[in-house]
Amino acid sequence: MNWENLLTDLGYAGFAGFVVGFAVKKLINLFLMFVGLYLLSLFWLQSKGIIEINWEQFWVLFKSLFQGVDTFVKGALKTVAFSSAFVGGFFLGFKAG
Repeated sequence: MNWENLLTDLGYAGFAGFVVGFAVKKLINLFLMFVGLYLLSLFWLQSKGIIEINWEQFWVLFKSLFQGVDTFVKGALKTVAFSSAFVGGFFLGFKAG
């Protein structure tokens, strides 16, 4: 067993995990910012009397969107074999982001 190659592979996996975690956190923040702006625009348009919103149906649609994302993420995590270095780097990158 060549320890140098093993440590090099762990370093690459850790770095890749860090980069992916950092990017995922930034994308989540961007997504939440757009959702917030969308909801604020709906509130404003409704307060001006321009639109009328069926909030019950809106929340049903919103819940189904998040359930679809949740199902995709769970499926992706089941099919991808993560190494411990990748996962450690991912969480470090997510925390740093």
